[in-house]
Amino acid sequence: MLVLAVVILFCFQNQDRVILHFLLIPVENYHWFEIPRVPLPLFSVVLCSIFLGIFIGLMGEVYRRFQLKKTLRQKQKTIERLEREMQSLRGPDLGESSFLKKES
Repeated sequence: MLVLAVVILFCFQNQDRVILHFLLIPVENYHWFEIPRVPLPLFSVVLCSIFLGIFIGLMGEVYRRFQLKKTLRQKQKTIERLEREMQSLRGPDLGESSFLKKES
């Protein structure tokens, strides 16, 4: 509730209109590439920038999570392969040692 109150207060205090410019080059010479210059309230520009930053950060985190899951699956397959190889080298006479037994 406190955050919502601060956001609403911020919106009421920042009603000034601003015009955004997106390109580094002047667009007056390029009439076919006309960007409409619409004045926007300052609070909407700031809030959209914050939400866009959060969205980009979340997308980076999702990508990182998928990479970690992929690495985990690869490591688990390697562990399973090495455990099978260890069992085959140990032979049928010797049982699994106590420190390698899986706990239930």
